[in-house]
Amino acid sequence: MIVVEGLQKRYTSGGRPLPVLRSINFQVAQESFVSVVGPSGSGKTTLLGLLAGLDEPTAGRVYLDGVDIFGLTEDGRAEFRSRNVGFVFQTFHLLPTLTAVENVLVPLELRGDYDGARDQ
Repeated sequence: MIVVEGLQKRYTSGGRPLPVLRSINFQVAQESFVSVVGPSGSGKTTLLGLLAGLDEPTAGRVYLDGVDIFGLTEDGRAEFRSRNVGFVFQTFHLLPTLTAVENVLVPLELRGDYDGARDQ
């Protein structure tokens, strides 16, 4: 389950605040399918980066399976991401020297779950 409460993100441009996300609130139930759509510059990438804990919000909270991800240290968020968050990119981000299966196994190897994963 994803729970987002009062999520805000502001950047500074030319010394002036530039609000990108303004008090976003929503929930996504487990096993739901959602799409994030909108015009260029509407904050889609910013929102996804915040949901994954890759960036920190100006204000607000994000809970993934009950864990307040911004209550974790940066290293804690990285560890949480490695076990609980997956990314699908518009373009391929594969290592050209590896096979497709080996590319899929890279995150498992990084978190120490490689043994036996290849056989599955």
